[in-house]
Amino acid sequence: MDGRQLAKLIFACVFLLWCAAPAEAVVFRGLGLNEVMASYGFGSPSEYGKSAVYRSRTATVIFEAGSRRAVVNGLSVYLNRSVLKAAGNWVVTPVDAVDTIGAMLLPSRALRKASSAMVVLDPGHGGTDPGTGLGSLEEKRFTLDIAKRVSARLRQNQVNVMMTRDRDISLKLDERCWRADKYGSDVFVSIHLNASRDQATSGVETYIIPAPGYPTTAEMENNVMPAKRKDCPGNRFDGANVVLAQYLHKGLVAHTGAMDRGIRRARFYVIRNANCPAALVECGFLSNRGEAKRISDSAYRDRIAEGITRGLLTYLSRVRLQHLPPIRNM
Repeated sequence: MDGRQLAKLIFACVFLLWCAAPAEAVVFRGLGLNEVMASYGFGSPSEYGKSAVYRSRTATVIFEAGSRRAVVNGLSVYLNRSVLKAAGNWVVTPVDAVDTIGAMLLPSRALRKASSAMVVLDPGHGGTDPGTGLGSLEEKRFTLDIAKRVSARLRQNQVNVMMTRDRDISLKLDERCWRADKYGSDVFVSIHLNASRDQATSGVETYIIPAPGYPTTAEMENNVMPAKRKDCPGNRFDGANVVLAQYLHKGLVAHTGAMDRGIRRARFYVIRNANCPAALVECGFLSNRGEAKRISDSAYRDRIAEGITRGLLTYLSRVRLQHLPPIRNM
């Protein structure tokens, strides 16, 4: 059996197992991690305590037993469910095998049905809702400024882009989604700034919704009511969401130099109800005085905007590649 046949077999097994699991009460029907990674061209892992490191010619992926956090080519991502190790065997959920690890390693599979005609940017908060802030530093003002900078850069690259708000107005969450649909959004990015009770916390986070039946990153895996884990409109794009988040997060980390707090899972209204691939970026913590000072600097916000723009342009270019006609042999 060659590599392609093995990959097809793995994906067939993944699909059957995934479909068999009810969304309201996910059962851990795991796949052997070694076999899954072999289908993506990786050899046997190097094990260091609770960690397993897989390497191929072009990529490195690190898993930790009992943890939802993985590191793919240096980028942190939170899985839908923890990787387990039992009796020497590493096990991963089918949904993560395909729509998380698979999407990051082979984005073309996840983008086959994606489109790239229209990008909608959603500056968080606005009007009577200032968002988070430190003193006079209001989130709503910075998110709008960053979104305008991203929009200008995208237009310079001949990308069609709209914004849910282009001035300081109040918008309900459902109206943001309505506007995105009205504009014909093919990609939706909501832009925010973060806050924490721990003022030492800093860094950037990128959010996508969990797969149906799985917890958010902030929730305990086995301590959430099933009703809160139901399928959402945004789950139609689980794999594409991961690809979008990967490029956005990579761009943010690279251009800001901020701490990588990972690609995380949450059911925020605007991304769970998006009718296209969607992500929400948290571009830093205004509750951290040092990071708030950087965010208040126009040059730093330009770096944030550049990171988001680079991520979007990379995503859009990968989507367009899927629609190119095949090369004919002469």
